[in-house]
Amino acid sequence: MDGESRETASTTISLLLRHVRRLGGEEAVAEVLARAGVHQDAALLENPSTWVGYDTRIRLFEAATAVLDDPNTMFTVGAGSVIGDIQPVLVQLLSVFASPGAIYRQMPRMVPKFTTTSTMDAIKVAKTTATVGYRLHEGYRPSRLDCQYAQGLFSSVPAIFGLAPARVSHPRCQSDGYPECEYELTWSMREHWWSRRARNRFVDASLTVLRDKVREVQLAAADLVSSDDLDEMLARIVDRAGSAVLAPGYLLIVEPDGGGAPLVRHRGVTEARADDLVERMLRGEQLGERALVVDIASNRRIHGHLAALFPVGHTAMVGDRALLEAYAGHAAVALDLFTALEESRRGGLRTAALLSLAHELATSDSVEGIADVVALALPTIVGSDSAAVLLWDADLGELRPVASTGLGTPQREQFLQTTISVDQTPELIGLLTRQELVLITADGASPALGDLVRSVGVHSLVAVPLLAGDVLMGVATVSWRGAVGEAVLVDAMARIEGVSHQGATAMQKARLLATVRYQSQHDALTGLPNRVLFAARLDTALSECRDGSTSAVLFCDLDNFKRVNDRLGHQVGDELLRQVAARLRAEVRGGDVIGRLGGDEFAVLVTELEGEAAAIELARRTVDCLNHPFHLAGQDLRISASVGVAVHTGPGGHGEHLLDEADGAMYTAKRTGRNQIAVAGRQEEPGATGPSLPLELACALDENQMRLHFQPVVDISRAGEERVVGAEALIRWEHPRLGLLAPAAFLPLAQEMGLLPELDLWVVGAACAAVADWPRPAVRPYGVAVNLDAATLLDRRLVPTVRAALNRHALAPERLILEVVESSALIDLPGIVERLVELRRLGIHISLDDFGTGFSTLAWLNTLPVDQIKIDRSFIMNLPDAASVPLVQGILALALKLGVEVVAEGVETRDQLEILRASGCVLAQGYLLGRPSATFDPLAGRPLTAPGAAAGRRPLTNSTEILPEPSSNSPNPVF
Repeated sequence: MDGESRETASTTISLLLRHVRRLGGEEAVAEVLARAGVHQDAALLENPSTWVGYDTRIRLFEAATAVLDDPNTMFTVGAGSVIGDIQPVLVQLLSVFASPGAIYRQMPRMVPKFTTTSTMDAIKVAKTTATVGYRLHEGYRPSRLDCQYAQGLFSSVPAIFGLAPARVSHPRCQSDGYPECEYELTWSMREHWWSRRARNRFVDASLTVLRDKVREVQLAAADLVSSDDLDEMLARIVDRAGSAVLAPGYLLIVEPDGGGAPLVRHRGVTEARADDLVERMLRGEQLGERALVVDIASNRRIHGHLAALFPVGHTAMVGDRALLEAYAGHAAVALDLFTALEESRRGGLRTAALLSLAHELATSDSVEGIADVVALALPTIVGSDSAAVLLWDADLGELRPVASTGLGTPQREQFLQTTISVDQTPELIGLLTRQELVLITADGASPALGDLVRSVGVHSLVAVPLLAGDVLMGVATVSWRGAVGEAVLVDAMARIEGVSHQGATAMQKARLLATVRYQSQHDALTGLPNRVLFAARLDTALSECRDGSTSAVLFCDLDNFKRVNDRLGHQVGDELLRQVAARLRAEVRGGDVIGRLGGDEFAVLVTELEGEAAAIELARRTVDCLNHPFHLAGQDLRISASVGVAVHTGPGGHGEHLLDEADGAMYTAKRTGRNQIAVAGRQEEPGATGPSLPLELACALDENQMRLHFQPVVDISRAGEERVVGAEALIRWEHPRLGLLAPAAFLPLAQEMGLLPELDLWVVGAACAAVADWPRPAVRPYGVAVNLDAATLLDRRLVPTVRAALNRHALAPERLILEVVESSALIDLPGIVERLVELRRLGIHISLDDFGTGFSTLAWLNTLPVDQIKIDRSFIMNLPDAASVPLVQGILALALKLGVEVVAEGVETRDQLEILRASGCVLAQGYLLGRPSATFDPLAGRPLTAPGAAAGRRPLTNSTEILPEPSSNSPNPVF
């Protein structure tokens, strides 16, 4: 009962509650607790380790008297203490005495077992009489119920020996103002016929209770091993000590297996007294008769000490030591088991940490990241309180902390902000020169290092160099808040050394990788970003550009640089390029980007400009700074530069376009005489040009500028009876300024801007709307197929859009085909197969476009849910070449075996048509059979158009096919 004064033992409360339970049942017990205002349950109050305050004791006495409606309740409880349910501690105390007088003489020593608020004196004891004084300590309110309980207890003593109860008179009561209560006891030594029987009953009851006492100690010991937390186990050892020896206070000291500060737990003792007792015990002093101290020892080791503490003037009773030693032995076994389990658990955690360390080191690609991984893993692997990693800076001769774990937040921040100079720490000189691990303690360290170690709360640490071959990468440390034993340090040294080798090797690889990465993105000569990195930073800057903010690219080319190389050699030319880079750095702001694009070409990216004039002014400064002489090969050399400027304002810019414009302007500057500036043509007169194409494309759908054109797909299986079975719908942009734009003019830009899903979803709806209005042939109705980009396939809106379009236009699902373009990237996209299966469940069909040109075509047919393939035009255009015919026939034969429909794309000559027909091809499309048109013509292909001019290479399109039923010769018809 946390917060409750330890003034009355559970023995008294247990006697009371058992009496109430016997007369009124559990309901009466609950009512007593409620009336007394006690919130703890009866089981806790009856626990041997529970003590309550004096006020709680009196409230319980009063409540029981009221509930049972018996003014003699407390006398009856006291009188029944050795007659009814005998408490184990009473048996232990009373069974060693031979007469009532002997018990009355020893009662003053028994009182501290039950209360710390009263003192008892055996004033006068004779053979059949006794006078006893009982005094309540100052500060407590006397209670007549307490006196009744004492009178009942005193009267019952002769009954132990089969005699009649003692007669009790109470001439003086502390409640009446006397300094103490006085009780006069008289009893008869005459044995009656029932005396021997009563004595035997007490002996039998005593034996039963003592057996229960042993069992209780055993159960308490079993409870100790049920916890897997050391703090909880130590708390239980103290709490359950009352099952062995009843005392007001207990103190437990356990020495950790690996050394360090002892673990202390106590109950019923103030912090100050506990600290004093611990110091005395650790010094080997005896605590005197007021403390019963036993070792917590097993066959394996001595874990520590357990003490039962008594008030001033009182000592342990006979038998207490044996019981406490037995209990301490059980506690030692429990600690042995816990230590073994904890070691096993640590072994498992250590193994898991080593595996995790290997994985994390393999996947970390930076030195700082590896330092974090090592610092995080070390405490578990080594068994330390904290760990850290410091990197070695050979130029400055100091160690810089980069990772730490196990320290408090303020200590960690302080540690990471500290650099350790080798000059001030002689310990590190030995570590770095001999390259061996070092043990450092706060007391034995040099002043600077000792102050640092103490400031972060560390007492002992082991430091080991991180060596990759002969290269020192840094230092790893493990540390403890307190002193640790030699065995722990030896084990830690072995473990940290293994981890240090792994960490150092990973750091060396990370540095090599960082070097390679840097070299792949930077110019080796000048250290500037190369074209790849410059372009990436340009795209990033433009994507983050705000409305009204101006960005500019300056494209700088040195004039006649070739003459420098030819006249003075490449070494001088290289030095010139390095000096040019240095001058350019001096002209721009810290956040601007300079790149060397190759040869003598440099580019500068500036952002957050006030307008075009600011970019032009920077270009002028650039030309001027390069006009000053360069000192090379012992002589002054003058060169000039031509600079092109391209400016973009607001969001929506495209990096490659801006760079190309600046490049073009630079060539304009060269053509007009070199050593000058030229601004990209569209920026020469601000406001003369219209909006940028990206911004117009972003608004095209909202402004209803997109159109669909249809190219028919024809059943060619019967010569002279060709008929249209569908059409491919090609997207077009009706641009308000530029007219009708083909897909090649805007789809690449749409892809870069991430607009392809928007366009594809629009095409789905527009195609379904168009096919719903077409005439219905005598055979099955026409259908529609839509070509989708990979990004659209993974867009969550696709399935709802398809379902809504079909429902809106009352279109049967089988009239819609969705085409996917074969590519190695598509098959690797997560969830692509599941999305295609989900689409097929709607009743639509899937077509694989450009078949034969992608990656692992046969694997696609086996992996993807495909209903149709379209032979790429690259195979058709070579017909009737002898090498191409077998390939096409092979694809047709394979599709027939798999039950997959085939469409031949790009049919432009009669020879191609006849070979396809003879090879068993059913469906085809191309300029020979019909060109794209704004309206769908179901009569296209009849009669066939004359052999047309060769069609050019098919542009990148977002296309949609509209297909009705194929002929009955088609394998597994899609429509």
